[in-house]
Parts: sequence; structure tokens; C-alpha cells
Amino acid sequence: MNSYLSAMRSYRDFSGRTSRGDYWRFILVYLGIALVALLLDAAFATGNKEGGLFIGLVHLIHLLPQVAAGIRRMHDTDHSGWWLLLSPVALVFACFAGTPGANRFGPPPAAGAVPASIGAAPSGPVPAQPLAQPQRDVIAEIERLAQLRAGGSLSEAEFEVMKAKALSQARGA
Repeated sequence: MNSYLSAMRSYRDFSGRTSRGDYWRFILVYLGIALVALLLDAAFATGNKEGGLFIGLVHLIHLLPQVAAGIRRMHDTDHSGWWLLLSPVALVFACFAGTPGANRFGPPPAAGAVPASIGAAPSGPVPAQPLAQPQRDVIAEIERLAQLRAGGSLSEAEFEVMKAKALSQARGA
């Protein structure tokens, strides 16, 4: 669900990269919402052979986020967003793994960079301990990260990166 919400919030961002998993999770949720809209159109008889009210609204609401996520997905495979105009080719590219490391469109997604929104609005009472505090408890740090992930402030990939960083620093301390 975080991948879907992230893509919906990033509807104006046509630069950067989107990982394969985040892109396909967004598409999966989008298709689920479209299915519900089709069922609503059938239940309320708002549809005809050209479409229906609910499915039309779903497509309209998701048009810009879907294009933006598709362009960022093309960037992750080191291709121009213009490839979206050739749908079958873009679908194949969207299935490929992203380019390892940085490419001409920027660093890889979830490469340890934490979005600014994570520190801005923690979900619930989460202690604000810096990761490098010498006396920190690693288990408490991982629990804090799990709370952020459960609250939607961290994606699964960000959680894994930050957990690995906390564990590696604990081994080195």
C-alpha cells in the first residue's frame, strides 16, 4: 500500500527512478480499485459499452500518477520516458530489473536515502534517537523503524536498508 500511496503523492515527479516492485505494487492496487469501480458501475447501472461513471473516475484520477510512475520506471531501466508511447516495448522494459547503481536519471531507488516526510510526521510516539548514538539499543532501534514502517512513513525497502545499517553499526561498535 505504501508503494501505491507514494506513487499517488509523486504524480508531478517525472524525474528520478521507481523500483520494479514499487511500480508493480502500484499497478496491482490500481487494478484492484478499477475492479471495484467496474463492480459499482454494474451494481448501480452507471455503465454502458463505452465505460461507466466509476471506472471513468478511477482512470481520470490515476492518469497522471500512472504516467509519472511509468516514466520513472523507464528511468530505472535506463530508458527514456518516451518509450511509454510504445506500450508493448514499455511493458517489457517495466519487467526488467533496474540498472544497478546510479544511471543518467539518478541514484537507484531506496538506496538508503530517507525521504524528508519520514522525519516530518512520525506515526505515534516514536523516540527520536539518532542512529549513531553509542549507547543505543539495537532492538529498540529496529522496533522504532518497524513502527515507522507500520505507520506508512517507511517503505519495506527503506526499512530493510535502515535495519541493515543499524545491525552493521551494532556489529562495528
